[in-house]
Amino acid sequence: MKSLKDAIFPLIIVFLFNGNMFRGDVEWIPLLIWAGALLLILSFGVIRWLRFRYWLEDGELRIEYGLIFRKKRYIPIDRIQSLNFSEGIFHRPFQLVKVTVETAGSTGNQQAEAELTAISRMEADQLEGLIFDVKNHGKGTEAGEDEAPQQPERTKVFEMRNKDLVLMAVTSGGAGVVLSGVGFFFSQILDILPVGVIYEEVLNWIKIGVLVVAAAIFVIVLVAYGISILLTMLRYARFTVLLDGEDLVITRGWLEKKQMTIPLNRIQGIRIDENWIRQPLGYASVTLISAGGSIQKEAEQQLRLLPMIKKTEIPHVLKNVLKDYKIDVEYNRLPARAKIRYMIRSSWFAWAACIPVSYFFYPYGLLSIFAALGFTGIGWLSYRDAGWNLSGQQLSLKSRSFIKQTFIMKKYRIQSTYLNQSVLQRRAHLKSLLVALKSGAGTVVAPCLYMDQKDAEHILNWYRPYS
Repeated sequence: MKSLKDAIFPLIIVFLFNGNMFRGDVEWIPLLIWAGALLLILSFGVIRWLRFRYWLEDGELRIEYGLIFRKKRYIPIDRIQSLNFSEGIFHRPFQLVKVTVETAGSTGNQQAEAELTAISRMEADQLEGLIFDVKNHGKGTEAGEDEAPQQPERTKVFEMRNKDLVLMAVTSGGAGVVLSGVGFFFSQILDILPVGVIYEEVLNWIKIGVLVVAAAIFVIVLVAYGISILLTMLRYARFTVLLDGEDLVITRGWLEKKQMTIPLNRIQGIRIDENWIRQPLGYASVTLISAGGSIQKEAEQQLRLLPMIKKTEIPHVLKNVLKDYKIDVEYNRLPARAKIRYMIRSSWFAWAACIPVSYFFYPYGLLSIFAALGFTGIGWLSYRDAGWNLSGQQLSLKSRSFIKQTFIMKKYRIQSTYLNQSVLQRRAHLKSLLVALKSGAGTVVAPCLYMDQKDAEHILNWYRPYS
């Protein structure tokens, strides 16, 4: 099935560009050749399965695979950071699971260290248990070792309620993604459709009236919105966070069930997000900024720990996971002289666009002034929500663009801290603070713009070694 999935897109391309089925002018010989190639690919998939082997020996996970050239990969168990499980719609009917092996070196542009495409769930659980025993007790798996401690039970930290799942799906704003996917699909099939006939029909239909067209657009957007809600609910159904020793285990998904393991020692910081819809309702999402993990697994780099939760409940949940992080802290506001700079920074381009738009599209172009006022209001909100706090070894920064973000970081996890100051900022005794955290192959930057110069330099001195 994996080989078929990898080959299905080229098959569709050949099928679409090989004449027009609706007119009966299809070239069948190329299709037959491609069908033969597809059968060959499927045969290779079966052979690859027959030649794939994995086992544990001498403290290593050993994998041998390869169709023509035999490849061997030996991974020391001490280097294995986590095993991530994924059960797709083709795995679950056969009680299978895909296992992704992540190591401390699974960063950069490379993929995961190793992948077991389809093994039984029982074998995956046994593999996880054996690796745990070797890593934590330094013992092999020989028979007769009865005194090895058992793997500790997992403690449930968080489980998303159904009402929160529905609210998250409704406020996710994924309709744009669905609409873009629909647009891409139609752009691929235009060559096989009778475009001329459809164009004439559309023109005749538009003549019925603008209200009908508007109603049709509204229905399309509403359907896309409904699809995005359904996809979000399927993706985050049964979302649960478990604490397993020094690891966090996250399980989610209904059709495709996934399990990800995140070592606590990889966590570099916390980010709390509040969008325009959820913030008035008192909801937020919490993301763990995590170092390491393969770049194909974005969730390993910036992992959403709490996709939807009441903001007042965040400290209670996180104290069971990250005990040394303080969530409820008092933030210092920015100086009043920074307000006008936030407003100008957010709206100068909108005001600049107002002049030509108002002139060339007068009088309706004057409505662009309201858009510029809206961007100015966003700048004012950005100033109001910005702030900072320094408590012992913890730095917390708040900022807003369209989404309000709060970064909570420990001094020993910060990669770099630097200050920016323009000529105009220097006259107002202001500086902008930027703090970088390790995240996967790159970094995540936490900003706090237009701080008082003394406060910004105080934070920089706090970060300096031996301070």
